[in-house]
Amino acid sequence: MTKINLRDVPEIEQRSPTGKFHSFCKNVSLALGGIRNVGTWGGGHPFDFQVRRIPPGAAVCPHHAHIVQWELFVVRRGTGTVRVGDERREVRPGDCFLHPAGEAHQLINTGADDLEVFIVADNPPLDGCWYPDSQKWGLRTPSVFFKMTPVDYFEGEDTPEAPPPAAPTLPSPSMPFSARRRHLDEIAWEAWQSPKGKYRGAFRGVSLAFGAQHREPLNAGGHPFDLELGRVPPRSALFPMHWHALQWEFYVFLEGRGEFRLGDARFAVEPGDCVMAAPQVAHAFTNTGDADLLYFVVADDPPTDFWCYSESGKYGHAKPRKIFRATDADWLDGEE
Repeated sequence: MTKINLRDVPEIEQRSPTGKFHSFCKNVSLALGGIRNVGTWGGGHPFDFQVRRIPPGAAVCPHHAHIVQWELFVVRRGTGTVRVGDERREVRPGDCFLHPAGEAHQLINTGADDLEVFIVADNPPLDGCWYPDSQKWGLRTPSVFFKMTPVDYFEGEDTPEAPPPAAPTLPSPSMPFSARRRHLDEIAWEAWQSPKGKYRGAFRGVSLAFGAQHREPLNAGGHPFDLELGRVPPRSALFPMHWHALQWEFYVFLEGRGEFRLGDARFAVEPGDCVMAAPQVAHAFTNTGDADLLYFVVADDPPTDFWCYSESGKYGHAKPRKIFRATDADWLDGEE
């Protein structure tokens, strides 16, 4: 599916027996053809995008820490409280916050109206959770929940000679939560345009504001996905038609009107429209309206990538960053 509007995505109710944990979920990635908890090799997407609506007084889920998964929240409406470890922080529309793997967190609606958030997760095929309040674990997949009794490695295999080891603990994030919580208005717009002004735009780098290192692996300061808020002025295009060899890009349009080109297709976009541009699928979009076109874009930001400008015959290489046209050469040219 090339495009879907948020209003057309089914809203699934999720509620615990007493209603303490209660929300309504629109899983946009599934609506666009993604498969939950499956890597791209199996038809999944490299990240998952949801819209969650939480009624007053309810929490999305218990206080928990993921072993592998990262999650980024953007508050769209309502007010609430984020519980991170022993901290509690109030959140309001425009607030963004990031939870890396290993950080126990919970979102609670402490306001009088529904709390609505966008949630981006990196959708790892395998993951587990630690629930500090109940001292239990969960594994995905399979969906198994249990309490752990530490045992010696050789218990049941041989006669242990050492006492059982202590229960495992998850690593703590290197940055405090205060450095991973920002309001969109606190992040400066970075504007750019081409020399003749055909391509113009500006962006707020949400992930960069949280300390992400662009196009770096996790062990070098990168994040598993990148979130930007972007805007394109009236009658302007953001970038030339191009495709990426590896990078996936997901767009959700918030304000304005435009035209999106995806492969051979052309279609109008309006607020609520969502588009996924997979690797090797050419894409571009233009603001066709009289007001700014505002959108969020999520990319998996691979450390290695190249792209092709399909209408001008150019290529781009990410690291080192080079734009070039290819000249035919033999494989061993310059080697012998």
